[in-house]
Amino acid sequence: MDKNNRSDRKNDNQAEFTARFGCGFIFGIFLAIALGLLADAPTVATLLGIIFISAVVCGLLSAAFGDKFWYWLRFWL
Repeated sequence: MDKNNRSDRKNDNQAEFTARFGCGFIFGIFLAIALGLLADAPTVATLLGIIFISAVVCGLLSAAFGDKFWYWLRFWL
């Protein structure tokens, strides 16, 4: 019985990480597009690089810090 309980918690943690990372990743894409277009990126490759880096960073920060990341981001923007 206890073994099933542990696997449920592991699945819950994995699902929470995936959801938080996914939301942060999507937000990072939109943030990078807005900033890249405002900064007038010289090439499409540069813009795609900025988008990818921003998406991964926002995804990891969101997964690591959770609600604290979104709270901090709300006041930063």
